[in-house]
Amino acid sequence: MSKSADEGNAQIKYKKMIKKDGKSFIEDLIDTFPAIKEEVSDEDWIGLIHIQVGCLTLFTQKAIDDNNIPLVLRCFQFVYDNIDIVSSEIENALVISWVFHLTFVRNPELYDLFPPKLKELRVKLEEWENNLASTKNEKLKKFLNGAEEY
Repeated sequence: MSKSADEGNAQIKYKKMIKKDGKSFIEDLIDTFPAIKEEVSDEDWIGLIHIQVGCLTLFTQKAIDDNNIPLVLRCFQFVYDNIDIVSSEIENALVISWVFHLTFVRNPELYDLFPPKLKELRVKLEEWENNLASTKNEKLKKFLNGAEEY
């Protein structure tokens, strides 16, 4: 392999290691969805990434509920494009505060448009939540039945 090819591969690996920080992510979010700029930029929420992502969640949820398919797809694509290139804190906010909190009750067919990777994350979270609830229920049943260990 030539020296320039080695340098190119090294640059690609380096870029993959660098994660988008909160400031860059919020700038991209506002550039992509200027309609939520005011909410996301609220001075009380600066640096509170879960709340800022929550603004995107509410925006996406309204698009889902209104059956605004082009906007829903833009929201899905934005999260899909960013989830692997952001810091772990932002990734956590996207998974917990966006992927997990969207509901498709009014338009269940839109769930079919959810990117497979995001569906997989959602399913894993639902399984974890169900396991947690089941464990808590078992402990409660034992307690209520007078079991010595709960």
